[in-house]
Amino acid sequence: MRQDEQARAQASFTIFSPLRSGPLYFKNRLVGLPIYSGYAYPDGRVSPQLLEHYHQLASSGVSMVVVANAAVSADGVTSTHTLRADEDSYLPGLAKLAKTIRQQGALACLQLNHAGRFAKTHQPLLPSSADGTHLAFNVTSLKDFMIFFPLEKRFELTRFFLKQANSWRRAMTSGDIERIIAKFAEAALRAYQSGFDIIELHGANGYLLCQFLSAFTNKIASGFGGDFKKRIAFPLAVIREIKKRLPEGFPIGFRLMLTEWVPGGIDLHESLAFARQLEKEGICYLSASVGSYNSIFSPDIRRRMSRPAYLREEMSKLTKAVNIAAIISGRIIYPELANEIIRENVADLIGLGRPLRADINWVKKAAGTGQKIITCMNCNWCLKRVILEQGFNCRRWTKLIQQQTDFEHQLLSRNYKSLWVVADRDDLQLFKISLPMVLTQRLVRSSSIAPNILFLQTEDQNHHLDSDRNNFLKWSTTLIGRFGPTPNALNHFVKRPKGAIEKMVSAEIRRHNYGMVLMGYKPEQVWQERLLYKERRKVIGLLNTSDAQSNILVPVDLSATTLLVLMFVRQSYMGQPAFNLNFVHVADGPQRSAAQRWSELKKILDFDEDARLQIFARKSDIATDLFNIITAGSYGTIIMGKRGFSGIKRWLLGSVSAGVLHRLTDQSLFLVD
Repeated sequence: MRQDEQARAQASFTIFSPLRSGPLYFKNRLVGLPIYSGYAYPDGRVSPQLLEHYHQLASSGVSMVVVANAAVSADGVTSTHTLRADEDSYLPGLAKLAKTIRQQGALACLQLNHAGRFAKTHQPLLPSSADGTHLAFNVTSLKDFMIFFPLEKRFELTRFFLKQANSWRRAMTSGDIERIIAKFAEAALRAYQSGFDIIELHGANGYLLCQFLSAFTNKIASGFGGDFKKRIAFPLAVIREIKKRLPEGFPIGFRLMLTEWVPGGIDLHESLAFARQLEKEGICYLSASVGSYNSIFSPDIRRRMSRPAYLREEMSKLTKAVNIAAIISGRIIYPELANEIIRENVADLIGLGRPLRADINWVKKAAGTGQKIITCMNCNWCLKRVILEQGFNCRRWTKLIQQQTDFEHQLLSRNYKSLWVVADRDDLQLFKISLPMVLTQRLVRSSSIAPNILFLQTEDQNHHLDSDRNNFLKWSTTLIGRFGPTPNALNHFVKRPKGAIEKMVSAEIRRHNYGMVLMGYKPEQVWQERLLYKERRKVIGLLNTSDAQSNILVPVDLSATTLLVLMFVRQSYMGQPAFNLNFVHVADGPQRSAAQRWSELKKILDFDEDARLQIFARKSDIATDLFNIITAGSYGTIIMGKRGFSGIKRWLLGSVSAGVLHRLTDQSLFLVD
């Protein structure tokens, strides 16, 4: 073909031109890049929120969707809500995820990762122990990281980071290295078994594969460390072990760090040499990235990364260096810019990360709908949120979608797995009086297991309680049986508290991740109130003797906490004729704005439209007003939220829930945090 004909052919390429690269066929040049969402369940399973997120990305029109950051090992997770692929128990969820993406016409790729020293674990893995090298740079890097966040978050983050850095004293052993290589291969096999078309290895962001590559973090004297050839040995060993487990020719991609921007770290010269080696190993595409958590918070780097197509020059060199597909990233905001990159052969594929999240219709609009693309503002709000484990969210989304996303993320760490705490013989009677009136089939069935019962054995109790406990267990089994068969029998255990009772109970709650705790309420047991305000993200019920507990009052303050209260009410009591539900709000301001906010909250939750809110003008302090409403309405159960005040804030500002609690006579209280 003559040179002018080649130029015309090249000019005809657009982001909607197909591309075949080895075994892969891309219907267009657009790829949904892996951006960590934090939408998995805390145990690493695929959640409905994660499925919906990737369904939207796959249906956007891109040719491939890369699912971000699936941990290959329990000690390699980046946060509480990291997707995992390290056990066979994750296969069903991963299969649903792959199927969801493929059904929308996109290639499904699973990115595999081990976070190394950045893992959220007590003993992170790293190639070599940290030392005082580049101390000034590290101090400046930490300062830049902290300034990136609001003042109120800096102290907690500093404490966590220093604790992590203190654990960087132990290098990986040869056993650790062999185990992680095997873990990558096992996870890759699970990705294949789950139906993913491709796997991608995460060799960027300063995670483990990148840590072995970089002389900044790899100071091993021999073996997997030293010169360039030895530093690339670990990721190459991972690739070779993976290829042994997968069918011949199964596509493997690599997220490649082009430049690290740290002293002695990966530079473009090394990354291009490594890229050529990856091509020899049979890697089918390279997805470019730059910077690690040690560098991207620097003001100078942030300014550089704010420019559209800031990797254009480096990508042009990468594309010329290899004969496999290269994916560009780095703020490809507009279709015109993307087309220019394809026509000039800067890259083979356009990676859409945050631009696609900011406007899920980016591809459709690029195809010519005439609508204006909503551009990513580069405000980094999404990055701050995922680091703070609040889940991905975007300021460019509508307020309603932001709130719905926020709420769905909060629900990921919640359950109604129940612990009943019985402190003495009086509690046995309180449970027998109250439970038949407050327990519902929905509440019992919403937990995957039957309630567990903790009997406290204090010094002043005698052993004659054994028969009482046995009778209570028989009674409880009969009560639970009324709601249908349970997955297992009631579990119970007896413990003698050593020290503060609430500390022992709290440790038990956290050990087994109980989401709902029921106790018999007695004002003289002050440990109960301490536990009430100590536990976060739980529902705690204090049971009492009222015979009107099916008459329920739900005070709402119309904050975000109200959503959690309404979710609990819907899950437990909504639509059941045996219960009378009344929602009230004590208003400081205009009732009209309160009514509007109530409507907004119901829309976020898709709550029953017929649920009316009674609005009362404030007459005294809110706790007193609420107790007057409780008394006037003869309510026997109160369900309310707490605003999260604790310690000095609660002392200064007061707590409405505590004020209500201290006024109760025989009513039961459920407090939702």
